[in-house]
Amino acid sequence: MEVGDFDRRDGRTILKRGILFFMLFVILSGYGFAKDAISLYLENDSRRFKPNHATDRHYTHGTKFVYLTQPNWQWLEDFSQWHFADANQPVDTAVGFFLGQNIYTSDHVDKPARRSDKDMVFAGWLYTGMFAQRATDHLLDHLELSIGVIGPSSKAEQFQKALHDAIGWDDQLGDELAVDLSFMRKQRLQSGWFKPTEHTDFIAEYGFTVGSVHRHLQAGVTFRYGFNLANTFGPARMALPSGISTLRKDETAQSVYLFARASGKAIEHNRFLTGLKAEPLMAEFQVGIVHQFKKVELGYSQTFFTQEFEEQSGKDSFGAFTLSWKF
Repeated sequence: MEVGDFDRRDGRTILKRGILFFMLFVILSGYGFAKDAISLYLENDSRRFKPNHATDRHYTHGTKFVYLTQPNWQWLEDFSQWHFADANQPVDTAVGFFLGQNIYTSDHVDKPARRSDKDMVFAGWLYTGMFAQRATDHLLDHLELSIGVIGPSSKAEQFQKALHDAIGWDDQLGDELAVDLSFMRKQRLQSGWFKPTEHTDFIAEYGFTVGSVHRHLQAGVTFRYGFNLANTFGPARMALPSGISTLRKDETAQSVYLFARASGKAIEHNRFLTGLKAEPLMAEFQVGIVHQFKKVELGYSQTFFTQEFEEQSGKDSFGAFTLSWKF
């Protein structure tokens, strides 16, 4: 199917089926699943969450709901053992189902006369999907498939205009099918300078995304410092939900930690940069705090990143909230 053959009715169909898909698995949570959790992820670049530059431009908002469970499925058991370096250790598995929306805009959302001709266009991305995770004490694999729609059927225009005046949605990207497949490995480092202590640890990550929305390689490392660090692979973020890390937490313990994460991407494709001179390499730096008390975890972070395209007038950042509840 060509992009031009994808109309708004197709987008609405994907939207409706995606919501039904998400709700179905939430409803099924009461039938034989041992552990469950729900999480909410919010990312926004409004003024109070973006200290380094102008507000409401480029990637400006993201919302994601995640339902997590540990079903007794044979394919998940097979996934837990397939080509896993720590397969001789006990392996935990989990499955997550999600529904999310991202919003992208040009600079000066309420002052079109000040915009450059070479800037991001207005765009929304509404998506659903699932991920599978497997983990030992030192390794975690995350495999995720998302499917959705980019364009008016994503309802990004209505969402942003409900919050504040934004001019330019008449020129947004048209409706098109959006599919991404991602794999990420996280590894708790165990030796030398990176060996865990009572209050610190280092977690490496590396992986890739391929699809019609993004295609890139990614690698990074996270440093955590705090009190009663859980044997998990946190902190969670919208692009990489916590999954098994949420279910592994001790409900009787309280944990607080600060973290700093640095990562880089080698980028081959970003649909939201179409028509611009995209930078092939990009770096991210994230700092934040996480507090876990009994069954609830709350986190806040600030993410800064280098320029995404050559015509960009300045670097961007956003603030992020995470909230998870295990039940």
